[in-house]
Amino acid sequence: MQFAMLGLALAGLLFAACGGGDASEEEATPDFGRIVYWDELSFAPGEPSSIVAAIADQLFAADPEMALPFLVDLAYVPGPFAARAFEELKLRFDDPLARNAFDIDGLFGAKEPADDSPEYLEFKRKLFRTIQTAYDRILSPQLPRTVSAQEVVWGGVGIDGIPPLESPHFVTVEEAANWIRPTDEVIGLEIEGDARAYPIRIIGWHEMVNDTVGGIPVSLSYCTLCGTAIVYDGRVNDQVIRFGTSGLLYRSNKLMYDRASFTLWNQFSGEPVWGSFVALDTRLQSIPSVTSSYEDWVAAHPDTLVLDIETGWIRDYGPGKAYEEYNGSPLLIFGVPEVDDRLPQKSIVFVLTVGDETRAYPVRGLDDEPIIHDTVGGEDVIVLATEGGDGARAFVAEGLRIVASEGGRVTSEDGRSWTVTEAALVADDGTQLERLAGHNSFWFAVVNLAQNGSVWGLD
Repeated sequence: MQFAMLGLALAGLLFAACGGGDASEEEATPDFGRIVYWDELSFAPGEPSSIVAAIADQLFAADPEMALPFLVDLAYVPGPFAARAFEELKLRFDDPLARNAFDIDGLFGAKEPADDSPEYLEFKRKLFRTIQTAYDRILSPQLPRTVSAQEVVWGGVGIDGIPPLESPHFVTVEEAANWIRPTDEVIGLEIEGDARAYPIRIIGWHEMVNDTVGGIPVSLSYCTLCGTAIVYDGRVNDQVIRFGTSGLLYRSNKLMYDRASFTLWNQFSGEPVWGSFVALDTRLQSIPSVTSSYEDWVAAHPDTLVLDIETGWIRDYGPGKAYEEYNGSPLLIFGVPEVDDRLPQKSIVFVLTVGDETRAYPVRGLDDEPIIHDTVGGEDVIVLATEGGDGARAFVAEGLRIVASEGGRVTSEDGRSWTVTEAALVADDGTQLERLAGHNSFWFAVVNLAQNGSVWGLD
């Protein structure tokens, strides 16, 4: 009914602009996609035609609820209507001091795929195509999806505008000594005796490392916005897929894309959210890794290789330089639908998901409680803080209780001694307890991206 009414009003404008004539009901229905009259090569697209201007006027005068997703996208995607859309949103939400659309309080609420009209989906594809033509394929309305298009936003860069590292070069501990610091945070990974250290000061500028470790193809995906580094197995459905950065975000979390199908994937969960892989009901397998200080990682893995600072890209890889201002602020850049004040939004937590349940362990609390026994997803687990308290490792408990931990060794209640390895807890008698994949993250990511999430010590 709304579109029909708008169409009748627009028909008169089109009649006058085109010199008269009869228009069918279908022709009179507003095609808001026609507002997008420029393309990605049009740095100065010129003034819109009278017909395009008339359609834009119809959109700005439309029912607020129906028009909102169109206006939001117009406000943050560069184009001739961006400033007008932003001013309209500030007026509607009574937020005159907002610096950009993401500053406007209450603008970004949780949505479902069913909330997206066909007209909006087609409009979004056309609009995002002006950023980069490949979005025409990625955001096709015909592809299956599990998220609302309204919550998929542009992060300010194009596809692989943050360049992934592809099969990068590594150096020895001795070779890295002239630039790396003992306190530098690294993502530590070991597969089949092949130990690697990925300094965050390097991967913060790249957010994706496609590598092969221990003979296994892996992708280390790092979302700087939500502080989440996760290693995924690249073997999916009997094929090896590699990932890049789409330039798109969902709830302030990066959306990866695979280079085989251009499907968008949720970086936090490893689930496909828009594209052909959605129909296959698959999920990426995460591989245990750990956030640790470099000195603690080297102490446990003296033969580790270290990601070379000579990446081939010109970046300031100094400590803390990547996203320095963002990491020093309690604020987010991009809006999220949910805020949980039990912890500050950027409080760092160790995240463990077992089955359909997620538990967050405040990293600061691990200093006081470095050994935690818990039950997550019906599984008894042991969470052990790293030596320096930068992160944690989790293991299946199988009834075991740890009573002491020091220097990579732990003691169980029954008196046995165990070694902490990247694959398992290994007792001196050969018994092994399986390692569980977990990772550090900002608290807001757990609130907005995890299902059935809770906080250790608060729930």
